[in-house]
Amino acid sequence: MNRSIVRLRFAAAAAALLLASCTSIFGPGDSESRDLAAAKVAWAAHRLDSYTLVVRPMCFCGSPLLRVTVVNGVVTSREFIGEAAPVPPSFFSEVESVDAMLSTLERAVEDASDVEAEYDTRGVPQHASIDWYANAIDDEFGWTVVELTPAP
Repeated sequence: MNRSIVRLRFAAAAAALLLASCTSIFGPGDSESRDLAAAKVAWAAHRLDSYTLVVRPMCFCGSPLLRVTVVNGVVTSREFIGEAAPVPPSFFSEVESVDAMLSTLERAVEDASDVEAEYDTRGVPQHASIDWYANAIDDEFGWTVVELTPAP
């Protein structure tokens, strides 16, 4: 049997067990927590540690398109697409890798007023919307993953 299929089946089984065991912790209505837990299991099962990511952060600051390269789990470059300029280190760290996105969502599920996310079968958060404070203006943040290409 193909190794990818075995890994995917293992991830699905692990996610099902994790979700079943976490229902009492998360509560029956907290689907974002359960979806995030399943996404983290799926992402870990895919073991994709070298890739190029194109992402559009969404915030009050505009929506620049970013290209990020990750090699062996380490971010090696971050640049604005169309400007060929590097992204300053303090900008958009929440979307500099899939692991960073998952960590941002984990923090948001704990602390934010509202969180919505959609994941692909690999556990990549394709779309996310976070409202950190219910009655604040310009605190919202999110992203759309435009493309994720595994390194050869």
